[in-house]
Amino acid sequence: MVSIGKRIKQGREKLGLSQEQLAVIMAKKGKGTISNWETNKNEPSIAEFKKLAELFSTTAAYLIGEAPQFEEPQENYVMVKKDDLIELQKKALEREAEKNKELLDLLEQSKKAGEENEA
Repeated sequence: MVSIGKRIKQGREKLGLSQEQLAVIMAKKGKGTISNWETNKNEPSIAEFKKLAELFSTTAAYLIGEAPQFEEPQENYVMVKKDDLIELQKKALEREAEKNKELLDLLEQSKKAGEENEA
């Protein structure tokens, strides 16, 4: 399992930042704090985890090892409550059923018009 420190280091390196640069971004006095995080000697606070997650375009849950990393950029995902998603699916199915009924009605009208023209 990848440690918290390793995930922080990976995020920092992915952005091409030095420990010193990350320390400035995180409002720390020097790179020692970042080094301690990356070597698992200390851990960031909850607020710092949130800031790191935002900076690294991931989640705090991922950084602490509780959730998998998104395969795609996070902006490609939308969080929707399960009940809302089910409701949206029901509405989409109802609209599809209405369109199918309209098409069937048009087909029936077309058949009747063709039969009347033949007679």
